[in-house]
Formats: sequence, C-alpha cells, structure tokens
Amino acid sequence: MATLHIPLLFQKRHILPTGRMQLYLSTITDATTLKIILSSKTGIGICMFSDKKNQQRLCHIGTRVTVEDFNHEPNKQRIKLNIYGEDLFKIAKIEQGEHNVIWGNCQQLPLWPQRELTLEQQLLSTRLQLMFNKHPDLHKLHHQQEFHNLSWLCQRWLEILPVPTQEKQTLLNRPDCLYACDYLMSMIQTHH
Repeated sequence: MATLHIPLLFQKRHILPTGRMQLYLSTITDATTLKIILSSKTGIGICMFSDKKNQQRLCHIGTRVTVEDFNHEPNKQRIKLNIYGEDLFKIAKIEQGEHNVIWGNCQQLPLWPQRELTLEQQLLSTRLQLMFNKHPDLHKLHHQQEFHNLSWLCQRWLEILPVPTQEKQTLLNRPDCLYACDYLMSMIQTHH
C-alpha cells in the first residue's frame, strides 16, 4: 500500500471512505491551513480524536479526503468545505510544519471489500433509509447511495452513531466490515 505525506486535521466528527461531510474552517485562525488544503493534490487527512474528561487522545487511523466544493461565508468568517472520503490510513509519524500546520506520514490501508446483504443484515439498510428520509440534509450529502452494499452501510452507521472513538478505531482496523456489522446489529437491535 502507498505511503502518503499529507496535512492532517483532527475532528470529533468522523468521515469514512465513500462518505461525505461538510467541514467548517475559520478564515481567520485557519487561513494557512485552508490554503494548503485547497491546493493539495493528494487530499488531506481527517483524523478522529477522543475528548474524554482531561484525556484528549489522537487516533492513528484516519481518512484521506478530497475537497469536492467549498463556499466562503463572509458574514461568519468561515469557509464551508464539502469533503469526500477516499481511503483509510494509519499514521506512522506526525510533524508540525510551518504556520502550525500538522503533517502526517501515513500508510494507506486497504478498503473494505463490498459485500451483498444477507436477509438478517437488511435491517441495517432499512434503518439507514429511514434515517436518510428523516434527515434530508444527510440524504442530500450521499447522492450515491449503496443500500445493497454492507461495507457502505457499516461505514455510514459508524459515521452517524455515537460509537466510542476507540471502538471505531478497532473496527476500522479489521480487514472487512463483518466485525462492524456484528457490532452495529447488536446496537441497533438493543436500542430499537
């Protein structure tokens, strides 16, 4: 797998491969970072961090994203970026560059292979479709929907549900979506 040298952003919100998200950055405090992000040809890394009481922790698995679109909001002094998740990576080394921009040397991780749904797993698809219908902004972000693909479904659920960050990291470190599917099925069946 390829090695990447990319700028990193640490976020509480999560985006995974084939996912879409809107990200807001300040035109005042993040001006240099914005220039680097918008000029990057290889994309940027969005990394999760855990923010439990007095125990901020950076996670080693992140998602390389590309900027699909951006919009300057002058009244709010911020830029809205529409980003798309390309692939996962594991951080090997972090360094701080000029103007406090954080860079990572990262090892690209393989994507989860696509999987057809079993009858039992259809629950993940049905519930996600209901969620998309209830939240039109979420539905609009994901104009290419793969409700028949278990890998795509698991990644969307991991973005939406309040799964502890460390558990997400463990699930993402697996070679396929089956562990995530079992975890998510037990969550959905328990809470609904």
